[in-house]
Amino acid sequence: MDEAVFFNPGDAIASSHDFKEARRSAEIIKTSKPTGDKLIIAKNDKSGKYAIYFANKARDDHNGTSYHIKDKL
Repeated sequence: MDEAVFFNPGDAIASSHDFKEARRSAEIIKTSKPTGDKLIIAKNDKSGKYAIYFANKARDDHNGTSYHIKDKL
């Protein structure tokens, strides 16, 4: 899964330089606040940081920051 997507960095729920840590954070968020919304772990193309977003925060236009989706929960 290496789909390109755009997000506003201010909408990130959490971020980390380590994918495993980001994944663990996403799992904690998902279990502590169960919602029907999907979580996305995406890697920032420029900084290399992984960020966690709600899937519905993705932007269709190129006004956000470019990320590549690494996982969905």
